Amino acid sequence: MNVFFQLIGQGVRDLFRAPWSLCMTIAAITLVSFLGGAFLMLVHNLDLQIGSRQGNVQFQVYWKSDVGSEELKEIWSGLASMEGVVNVRTFTPDQALGVLEESFQKNVDLEWMKGRSPLPPTALVECELPQENGKKWATGMVKRLEALPKVEKVTFNPLQVDLLTSWVGLTKMAFWPVTGFLLVVVGLVVGNTIKLALLARRDELEILRFVGASRAYIQFPLLVGGAFQGLLGAGLALGLLKVLHHGIEDMFNVPPLWITISFLPQIHSLAILAILAAVGVLSSLVAFRN
Repeated sequence: MNVFFQLIGQGVRDLFRAPWSLCMTIAAITLVSFLGGAFLMLVHNLDLQIGSRQGNVQFQVYWKSDVGSEELKEIWSGLASMEGVVNVRTFTPDQALGVLEESFQKNVDLEWMKGRSPLPPTALVECELPQENGKKWATGMVKRLEALPKVEKVTFNPLQVDLLTSWVGLTKMAFWPVTGFLLVVVGLVVGNTIKLALLARRDELEILRFVGASRAYIQFPLLVGGAFQGLLGAGLALGLLKVLHHGIEDMFNVPPLWITISFLPQIHSLAILAILAAVGVLSSLVAFRN
């Protein structure tokens, strides 16, 4: 058991014999892992948004300013019972003013306008998009909402209808080719580094073989070194991704998007570490055999 841990320590120590080569390798692995992790985070958040909305589209309904509060409450209470409606969010003029102030990230003070807000009563009506004839259905839904009492205007984003029907297929189609390409690049970088290390230590390895060292005794530290490089590069990449996520987490959490960017799930982070370590081991094995 002591020999086992000594070989692990030797595999890590051997990497630092060429610190510049190690730094360049770790930098390359970190960069590639960071790009791969950013792509995974993008796909994860797209899946979250599409999955949470389940193909839903949002309509913005604006009422005339002369509508009475009691009449407005009665209309709003009936919105949720409309066919296809899954969620309703309503805003009085003052509440809409508060949302507008929040969108300016408190750089503009609108408190003085409370009680005399120029914004109309507003409702955000989220509806389930049918699988077929989405555009035709959306046009019909606009007409139904416009027919409500004292509605001034109804808007929605037509691109949302197209995006919701195409994003899932696009992300699934692009996921495996991009992931495979990034893994190949990492494998080539680690494998090339191990190959250079073998060339630099050729005389030492020949002496070990001459004195009777087994192939496993010689090869195991190299495999540990490959795994260490993969783990270190993946760990640094995840750290950079966390910093990036902290900076952009609430970037789109403003009207009308209300999207909070989520970090990679723990299972994905562990998978990145495990896969990069495995790629490092495999690259070392291939380099050793060549």
